[in-house]
This record gives sequence, structure tokens and C-alpha cells, in this order.
Amino acid sequence: MVVGIISYNDADTVGDVVRRVSAGIAAHAPQGCLVLADGGSTDGTVKRAESAAADVCPLVTVDYSRPALDPLAAPYHGWYGRAAAILSVLRAASARTAAACAVIDARLTSVSPEWMPSLLEPVLSEEFDYVAPYYERHPYEGAITKSVIAPMFRALYGVRLRQPAGGEFGCSSRLLQHLLDQTYWAAKDADSGIDIWMASAAAVGGFRVCEAALGGRTHVVKEDPPDVSTALGQVVGGMFADVEARAETWQRIRGSQTLPVFGRSRGEMTRQPVVDVEPMLDRFRLGFDALRDVWAWIVAPRTLLQLKALAEAPAPQFRFGNELWTQVVYDFALAYRARSMPHDHLLGALTPLYLGWLASFVEETCGTGDVEDRLARLGEVFEMKKPYLIAGWRWPERFRV
Repeated sequence: MVVGIISYNDADTVGDVVRRVSAGIAAHAPQGCLVLADGGSTDGTVKRAESAAADVCPLVTVDYSRPALDPLAAPYHGWYGRAAAILSVLRAASARTAAACAVIDARLTSVSPEWMPSLLEPVLSEEFDYVAPYYERHPYEGAITKSVIAPMFRALYGVRLRQPAGGEFGCSSRLLQHLLDQTYWAAKDADSGIDIWMASAAAVGGFRVCEAALGGRTHVVKEDPPDVSTALGQVVGGMFADVEARAETWQRIRGSQTLPVFGRSRGEMTRQPVVDVEPMLDRFRLGFDALRDVWAWIVAPRTLLQLKALAEAPAPQFRFGNELWTQVVYDFALAYRARSMPHDHLLGALTPLYLGWLASFVEETCGTGDVEDRLARLGEVFEMKKPYLIAGWRWPERFRV
């Protein structure tokens, strides 16, 4: 098997990551190989990795090119050059005819040797093709994934992945070759969408999918965190682009399936984030005042009336229901496809609505222990209202009238 570590100027963390991954390989797959995909580090990352792997596990270094930054584009949220890094790992694994491959981030501080069997044993022993990570997170972390990506993935692709864009993953040689044959590696939004695109390729391509419980995920953050609008635009934009590319496939899928989970919970939840509902409600109300005419081009008239009622509701009665939120997300997906306005403007207009949903979600679940049930019900509603999305997709003009 091959385990790839993607890096760029990560000398401070790559040594520990290599040692832990190497220990996992040595204990569970002595014939394994470690591949370091480096984007031209200048801080000694490669030497640190080679030193850490010495006499423990074979290490091969491959290079990937980081794309040039566009000075006019919005700040990037995530690993710049991630698609090229993953592609270089998959090519290296293919060249070595690996039976299984996994990809790890060099900035992780939570990786452990036990991650290796969790990500790779389902492929090697159980004949699964794609192993998605499942991290233990605070209920209010990863809210973009919980509110849009996971329920939409479930409804459209028929697979209940809780973290479709989790970061780390394992894959079989069969899926690996399929991924290498795809054309999205050089797409404009490849870096922000690559994790979702790979997961959906597995989900709809006839491959066997499962999850691996890896505990908590912590990593070194080297850039200032993006504002919520930037993060939402990139993550949801990646999902909408994938939905558009796979329209012929997801319209034929009905229902969804639960997935087997390998590994066990470690009780390693990340620290509790501070959640203040009032500023989110203010952003929603201000958004309605400033963007109602823009939203009128995107959402159905009945939906706009419901949003108006929400904007006028006092905080104790503010509840952004599952059906309303699903309707909003599907209307934005249809507007994305119809090119009703530039995509960055469209996704920016979603931000106040998302903050309104998040405020309601926090208020409804705080101290109740009802988070998983609430999210499961949201996924059910996304499935139930899928015919609405299909109708709007097939007959956009007649549907809007």
C-alpha cells in the first residue's frame, strides 16, 4: 500500500506526521511505502521527512506544482494546490501498482498510527473502494457541511456520508484508476471541490463506500481563517459545480443508504467553539433588508414571504425550518445552474440565509443532545424534496413561472 503525505513548507509538523504514519505502516503493512508530495518547500520539509522515515519505512518524494495565485480572486480557503498534490500521490500509487492508497495532510497534529488500519484495512480486507473519514467534532463545528453538503450529498447521490469533504481518505486500486481517468483535476475550482468530487465519483460510480472513525482532527493553521462568506462560497460552490456535472446521474437515484463505519469513537472532540446567536440573527435581518430584491431572482415567491416573516420574528420565535432551508438550498442550486447572476455574487447572497439557519439550529439544539436527530431529519427533508430540484432542473422556465 501507499500512504501519501501532502506538504508545503511544513518542516515544523512533517517529522511527527511521518513518524506516526511510518509506525502505522510498519505495524500493519510492512510492504507499505510512504510518498511525500511536496509543493516546492523552502524550509527543509523534505529533509525533515526523510530523516523521520529513515530505517522505518521507505519514503519517495514527488513534486507537485502549486498554481499561481490570482490577485483579483477572493482569498482561498484551504490547501492551495491540493488537487495537484493528491493527483501526484495517486499517480505514484498507480506506478507502484498499490492495492490501496491513503492521503494525509502534513499539518495534522492529531494523526496516529491507528489511522493507517482504519483508512486502509477496509480496502485490503473488506474490498471497499473508498474510505471517508469521520471526525468527532463539536456539534456546531463544520456547520456548512452539516447544513448543505452532507444532506445534499445524501439526497442526490444516495449515500449518507457525514463528512464528504473530510480531508483524509483511503481508496482501492480500482477507484484510484477511475479517479486518474477523470478530467476535473485541472478545473478552475479543483482545489476547493476535489474532496467532494472524489467522494461523489465513488458514490455514483458503482464503488463500495464506507467511513472510518478517526477521533478528533487538529492541525496547524498557517493562514488567517477566511470569513464565513468566503468559506461558504468555496465549499458550497464546489458542491454545486459537482451537482451540475453529475446531473444525468443523480436524477436517476432514489433513496439513500447508510454506510458501515470502521474503527471506534475515541472521545476526542475538539474544543467547544464560542457561538453567539445574536450577531447571526442581525446578519440575517440586515441581509433581508439589503438583498430581498436579489433573493427574489433566486427563490420562489412563497419562500420569499416565509423569509420575510422570519426577518420580522422576535428571537425567541425565530425557527428556520427544515423544509424552508431545503427549499432555499435547492433554489440556489437551480440559480447556480441557470447562471442567474455571477456565481460569486450568488453564493455571497446565501451567507445571511446560512447564518439564519445556523442561529436557529443552535437555539433548537443547545443543551438538548438532539443534534444528530435534527441533522437526520434535515437529510430526510432533502430527500423528500428532491423531486422539486429535479423539476426545476428539467423545466426551468416553466417551473419558475
